[in-house]
Amino acid sequence: MAVDVPGPAGSTASHHSSPGGACCGSGHPSGQLSRRAVLAVAAALAAAPLGARAADAASVRPRRITRTGPVRYDDVVPGFPRVAVTASGTPAGSGFEGPNPWGSYTAYLVSVSTLGHRTWRIENMLVSPTFTQGSTMWLFEGSSKALLVDTAQNTPDVVGVNDLKTVVRHLLSHDDDGTPRADPVDFDVAITHNHGDHTGKNYLMSDRTVYFPEGDWPANAPAYYVPTKEGGGVSPRGNGRAVGTFDLGGRTILAVDLHGHTPGSTGYLDPDNLMLATGDALGSAYVWMHFASGTTEPFRRMVRGLRNFLRRFPGIALLPAHFYQVAQAPRNLPPVNGRPLDAEYVSDMFEAASGLLDGSIAAEPYRTVGREVGWIGYASARMTFTFANLYPGGPAGGQAPDDDYHVMAIPGTYGVPATPSGPYAAIDNIKTGLLLIRDSANESMYLVRGSERALLIGSGRGTPGIMHFARRWSRGLDLELVVTSDDPGQIGGLAQFRHNHVHLPRGASISTAGLKSYSYVGQGDSIPLGTDSAGRSVALEVHALPGHSPTGITLLDPVSRVLFSGDALGEQGPGGLVLNSSLQSFADALAAWRARTDGRYGVVYTAHNYQWLTSPAYVDSVQAAVLDGIARGPAAYVPGRPGYNTLRSPGAADVVAYVLLPTGGGARTRR
Repeated sequence: MAVDVPGPAGSTASHHSSPGGACCGSGHPSGQLSRRAVLAVAAALAAAPLGARAADAASVRPRRITRTGPVRYDDVVPGFPRVAVTASGTPAGSGFEGPNPWGSYTAYLVSVSTLGHRTWRIENMLVSPTFTQGSTMWLFEGSSKALLVDTAQNTPDVVGVNDLKTVVRHLLSHDDDGTPRADPVDFDVAITHNHGDHTGKNYLMSDRTVYFPEGDWPANAPAYYVPTKEGGGVSPRGNGRAVGTFDLGGRTILAVDLHGHTPGSTGYLDPDNLMLATGDALGSAYVWMHFASGTTEPFRRMVRGLRNFLRRFPGIALLPAHFYQVAQAPRNLPPVNGRPLDAEYVSDMFEAASGLLDGSIAAEPYRTVGREVGWIGYASARMTFTFANLYPGGPAGGQAPDDDYHVMAIPGTYGVPATPSGPYAAIDNIKTGLLLIRDSANESMYLVRGSERALLIGSGRGTPGIMHFARRWSRGLDLELVVTSDDPGQIGGLAQFRHNHVHLPRGASISTAGLKSYSYVGQGDSIPLGTDSAGRSVALEVHALPGHSPTGITLLDPVSRVLFSGDALGEQGPGGLVLNSSLQSFADALAAWRARTDGRYGVVYTAHNYQWLTSPAYVDSVQAAVLDGIARGPAAYVPGRPGYNTLRSPGAADVVAYVLLPTGGGARTRR
């Protein structure tokens, strides 16, 4: 009978590491890294910042290479089936070629060292109604102990027949030709990070030690969990002592800090066999860094330190936790052609993160997750991210350099194919080379490019270098600027555009001092840009919408079906629309504006939203909040920002609207 039992909350079993932060046996053959040297290096690593790791850990070079040739990822163990993968790099069917007596598992012998120590790749497939998810484990064998990295997914296994422990014991207790071994080694477990597709069978491991990353330590951890971290040492978790070095007998494994994907993400380095098991810390073709822990700037620093550190290990193989993905995304294209991960992948990941932060590479929408998330790539590596979490503290955290700008190309060139009925079909109609540009002051600007000129919508709050940044991305086109109101977030950088033509809202009190070429636009005007990449004539229509500003305008591209609303509709979400007119006058203006624009756009871009799509339903929500305020008065107010009476529409988080009414005696207020 298949057994799929939830894991226990705890256990009375207790396991202890040996003194000094090492575990898993003792002794090493001549020529191997001595235990004292390993511990000394581990202590140095713990004290050193990642960027300095390579210099401070010079002795963490392999004393003698024991790996025999390249890692052989595809040598399936006799009696196990091969993994079945589609051309796009996803598991096919059950994930296996033909029937599988081992249930949800298969195994590949990837390396045998000169000392006879073996390394296996173990695949685990979980079949769901819509797709099959694979997770990869790595098994390192030494002379006295083995170490299993991760326990994959909680698949329905038959205990004693095809469960994970039975699979691992079978591998360790048989020679490569299937002959039983007289005295096989036992194994402990080391976890890379606290996600369920990597800890799924931890609850079955209560008879052995499970080393768990200190930074990902779970609540109510059972007694058989022991903390691990780079360098080991004192820990507030578990038994109070973290393990950083794993002595398997003639084979030493080191814990390596790879934080980012999760706070405690940890890799396991075999320096003599030139292998590093990375979990999901670097992904398997791309890394998910859009989680709350995935702040881009610290991740970039971690990857830079890792890149420098790995230069000590020429030819190192990275062993990821979803191996079948190595041929996904652009990695399935030349020149990478789906090759396994290596040190070049780490260098490319550093370049991708750097390009995101300095704006030298354009990101793209990551449709797999949704409008909050983008992804960016360089050569063989990609990472997801969110503009809200590039630096510690978020958009308003003050830790971003003033002259850093970040850019996203919409709709992008890689992702879900365009389909008329797809959830993001609206952006697939955009053929103007549209770029969403974010600055360090939580402002969003938009660069629209036609065949004749490029138009930047908004100049930001005056952070340095915006004109040069926009001109660089204009790709040789004449660059013009339009501001949609006299809001500081629109005109703050105006002085930088003194040599560019500037379009100003008609009637706005905006200083033109220093501007060499400018004009005024208002209701009924348009700004022609030439043609888009589909050969369609593009001109942005000007539609007035007073309320936030008495001279506020919006810009409509009816060909691309895109609305640039500036501050006139505020920000979708709690930031809201700061309304500096009466509710009734804005309700009237909004009704007239909608009569001219409704049905002519499929996506909205505001001056503050970092998301790559806001639905037209947001406009309905703004109107609903305003009309509710008119109908119910103060009874409609909800808790909100101090100094404002706040109205909130009904609706889901991605369309809800907040309207903020200043309480400061009618004085005009800016966001």
